Amino acid sequence: MRNPTRLFVCALALLAWPAHPLRAQRSGEPKVSAQLSTGVARLGERVLLTIAVENAREVRITRMPEVPGLAFGDPSGPSSYQSTQILNGRRYDSFQINWRLPIRPSQEGEFSIPPIGLDVDGRALETRPLRLRVVVDLRGADLGFLCIRPSSAKVVEGEPFTLELRFGWDASTSINYADLSLPWWGALPGLVELDTGDLPSGAQRVEGVRINGESGLVVEQVESAPGEENFQVFRLVRSFLPSRPGPVEFPESFLEFAKIRENFFDTRKVASYFVRAEPFTLEVVPLPLEGQPLDYSGAVGTLAVHASADVRDVGVGESIKFTVEWTGQGNLEFFQAPDPKRIDSFHSFRVFGSTEEKRFELRRVVYDLAPLDESVREIPALPLSVFDPEQGVYRTLATDAIPIRVRPLERSATLGEDAGAKSFASDIEDIDARPLAGPSAGEDAFPGDYAVLASLVSVPLGWILLRGAVRARRGDPGAPLERRRRRARLSLTRALSRSTEPRAVLDAFTDYLAARAKDPPQAWAGRDVETWAAARGAGSAPASQAAREAARDVARVVRRLEAAVFGGGPLVPREEVLAAAERWEETTR
Repeated sequence: MRNPTRLFVCALALLAWPAHPLRAQRSGEPKVSAQLSTGVARLGERVLLTIAVENAREVRITRMPEVPGLAFGDPSGPSSYQSTQILNGRRYDSFQINWRLPIRPSQEGEFSIPPIGLDVDGRALETRPLRLRVVVDLRGADLGFLCIRPSSAKVVEGEPFTLELRFGWDASTSINYADLSLPWWGALPGLVELDTGDLPSGAQRVEGVRINGESGLVVEQVESAPGEENFQVFRLVRSFLPSRPGPVEFPESFLEFAKIRENFFDTRKVASYFVRAEPFTLEVVPLPLEGQPLDYSGAVGTLAVHASADVRDVGVGESIKFTVEWTGQGNLEFFQAPDPKRIDSFHSFRVFGSTEEKRFELRRVVYDLAPLDESVREIPALPLSVFDPEQGVYRTLATDAIPIRVRPLERSATLGEDAGAKSFASDIEDIDARPLAGPSAGEDAFPGDYAVLASLVSVPLGWILLRGAVRARRGDPGAPLERRRRRARLSLTRALSRSTEPRAVLDAFTDYLAARAKDPPQAWAGRDVETWAAARGAGSAPASQAAREAARDVARVVRRLEAAVFGGGPLVPREEVLAAAERWEETTR
């Protein structure tokens, strides 16, 4: 007799092969997840296990669990979902494929479903283990309650929302055990959980409530609301950010509360009760493309802005700490902060850098500016493009201009780009342009004077002629594109030392790649690095194995940086970015 599990894995692999036509740039690293349709089921009741894979090209299931007491049926699917996001002029495609697997419990008890193994684009990944409680009967509807409410049933991608869980039980019962069975906890594709900090100050903290069988959850005990009289009531709030459009399904959840009797020999439940929260779906709609400005920052929400300067009376070139704070309801931790260097109204300032602080309720950026001319009268308004979900429109949120006084520096009128030329011109004003006088009558000319003069003239002249010959033969190495190419590594190192903010690191790395290729930065928006390197070759020769490996490393770093910017992924260490740049540079000389 054939092994049914092996046949099932092969069938899933065949189903997965044609289901991944996506070849465009993806919005992040591949992710796998699995969740049950419920964490508590009656004996004999059918339970669905959903396997989801995001941002992958080729997927193959390599290992399925075998659990005594649970019968796994034939899968349905795969079903797929694709979405496209355009942000800051870049296009990002996301792709998700799902399978649904029915499970039928044949005995009562608590079951642990081991991780499911997958081959995702050549990488071995696995889902998290799952927990299923099977009982003969569910009772407790009159003794307790569980309610899960989203802040909105429909949100825009990038718009944060909250989930409020309220639960409790009859205050007259002697309950000393509680377990929230939430199958969706930590397994919601397309959502990034936001760190909102600890419980509100002054909240009555309660420890000991379990979640999916694990201890350590801290909840808030609150006053009962209408309809919750005679109950001990507890509250738990979590906030999420949707990273792509589409439906997000929250399967049914359960609260188990019980009285546990402990003695020296045994610990057992004297009475156990269950209450259920209905499943629901949250709809995430895409950001509208109509009316989206070219400089859209990715900000979504109802935001406010305030700006300040640490000094308002400065000399030319002196530093001003320009602080901008955005607050309100929105994705404050995730949008791209404005860069004054790219805004025309700030052309009279030099921007030395910036520091950022990100919190759930606040985004603060401190820019280090210096006025370049005494004619500057104010720090201009700093604009931020925002999508307002309440109004359904894009709008520009700008700071108020801040008046300043700029005093001229002594012996210097400006620090602009042509400052060096003006300074040089002033330095040579007092040079006497008349021919050198010969020796006076009666004095003998000293031959060494002419030799020194000849050497002073001939050495620079020879250098100029030699440099011209090199330029004619090899092209001008001092041309702007070549200078930018030579300085690319140094510029990247300096940019990474100034900021570890994911958006700034991604921009610095793509600017580096563009400089090395002598391309404009826009050419690297959405470019498939591996395909580009294979088609062009690393340099003038066909791409070598080392060049292909370097391109693969660069593509992996770019994907991880994009995941940190747009998908809430972990920060990419500075050393890893520089190492990828070094390998890339070795094959593109």
